[in-house]
Amino acid sequence: MKQLILGAAAVLAVVGSASVAEAKCFAFRGKDIKVCVDGDDNAARRRATSVCADVTGSDCAISGYSGECQRSSSVRCYDGAGDEQRRIQSE
Repeated sequence: MKQLILGAAAVLAVVGSASVAEAKCFAFRGKDIKVCVDGDDNAARRRATSVCADVTGSDCAISGYSGECQRSSSVRCYDGAGDEQRRIQSE
């Protein structure tokens, strides 16, 4: 029984850590775009901020993030390469 509980805890730890590698869609203060990149570390945040600056032509400050972006009349979605997409969703 103890081995079963330890095995289940190990599986949960692996599954929980898998979310770290998922894409994050970053929103920016005063901007109508979200930029979705793999990861949620400082390098991912810098990539997203760089794409935002390239697309908008001005400095960008992250205001939050979500797991997806869907284009609407008020939001445009960009991937990490700076290409506009209709919908981006993390796996």
